[in-house]
Amino acid sequence: MSDFEDVVEVESCVLGTKEHWDLAYDRELDCFDETGDVGEIWFGKSCLKTMCKGVSQIPELNKETSKIIDLGCGNGMTLIELSKLGFKKLDGSDYSARGIELSKKIMEQEGFNHINYFVDDITDSKIEQHVYDAVLDKGTFDAIALSEDRDRMKQLYKQHVEHILKPNGIFVITSCNYTENELKLYYTSPEFEFIRNIQYPVFSFGGSKGTTQTTLIFKKN
Repeated sequence: MSDFEDVVEVESCVLGTKEHWDLAYDRELDCFDETGDVGEIWFGKSCLKTMCKGVSQIPELNKETSKIIDLGCGNGMTLIELSKLGFKKLDGSDYSARGIELSKKIMEQEGFNHINYFVDDITDSKIEQHVYDAVLDKGTFDAIALSEDRDRMKQLYKQHVEHILKPNGIFVITSCNYTENELKLYYTSPEFEFIRNIQYPVFSFGGSKGTTQTTLIFKKN
């Protein structure tokens, strides 16, 4: 089967809209200001730590010099975890200004000052070509695939990742909506080569085994 759309069919919903995320981060900002709670960590803390540990073990990346961006960074907790692992050159972008405001407050609370958070929309991105050694995605492609204009947005997103990555740059994508084979089918192309996956604990249920999320590592050709 060669067509990604033949493999995965998803219905649009509010999770694919900017309005939803602005409202969500409004609530999380209020909660943070009152209690210091960082809000929801997508896919949970265990997934976050496992994914970031896997990123830290990618031999092509250097903690001191590799420039990394988290696309759709939300509250920025992925970059906080990478900071704790020693990465120095970190950027986070999100199309929600409220999400970026929250991520900056969390960064200050966590005692870091070297993460560069900024508002950016892939439909009108200000990021220049060939800037990053690695692009990270934890749930952003999932959300894009839930937008009403998902076919165009998924293609635009893939082109954006290719545009901002340096030659031989690394793309790490984590999804709970798509399987390993589905992500390979969509991203493996003349532009991207599949390298390996990041392993998560396996659960068993009803005689079947699996994980609740998938993380794949690609290299830009």
